[in-house]
Amino acid sequence: MSVIAAKARALLALDGPLAATVLAVFGYFTVSVSYLACLVPLLAFTSLVGWQPTHLAVWLGAASLLPVAPASYALLRASRLLLTERGEARAVRAFWTAFADGCRRLWWAAASLSLVTVLLQYDLALFGGSDTVLLLVAAGAALAAALLVGVCVLATAQDLKRPVETVAAAATAIGRRPHIALSWLLLIGLGLAATAIPLLGPALALFLPALLGAGIHICNDALRLIRTDETSSTS
Repeated sequence: MSVIAAKARALLALDGPLAATVLAVFGYFTVSVSYLACLVPLLAFTSLVGWQPTHLAVWLGAASLLPVAPASYALLRASRLLLTERGEARAVRAFWTAFADGCRRLWWAAASLSLVTVLLQYDLALFGGSDTVLLLVAAGAALAAALLVGVCVLATAQDLKRPVETVAAAATAIGRRPHIALSWLLLIGLGLAATAIPLLGPALALFLPALLGAGIHICNDALRLIRTDETSSTS
């Protein structure tokens, strides 16, 4: 009995594995909520305006995407901490620090994403009746999403200051290992589909962004895309 009691005390200790797991789960929750807070303009646009083939809707939709690039960069930085430090990670502080840093370093990525969105929306508005155009718009959106993730991954791993250098490095990395980009898109697609599950979907959405960030890092490490730092192994 004394052995069982000792194991129980070790399990329930403030620095024990159970407490670390609870803190890690809370970290995923807070990081996810922080990311969703950055998406408030996009969520507001989707709820109040939505897709419409008008100039105002096209430009408002593009403007609502401006926080996505720095928020995605911050999400990858914070989720790396959650993977490496678990319950000891100060992930929320790291997220908002990285978000401010991303606004300075990746402003061009945010502007480029909005510009690409404008072009795709105008194509959809003008030629949306064509199946070929719909396919091209979907392919363009997937390519833009993969390139954005690649840019954010490289921005967390290296000090790439010039936009052309960063985009070229991301495109090269994706071109050499396109299956990794496909895994990113698959993770994002499965995550978004999971939020549509009745009852469980809304609750899952509160943890989904951080889980997706961790999943992207795990895919990158397992498939040897890039290492964020010397201690980035998630094994």
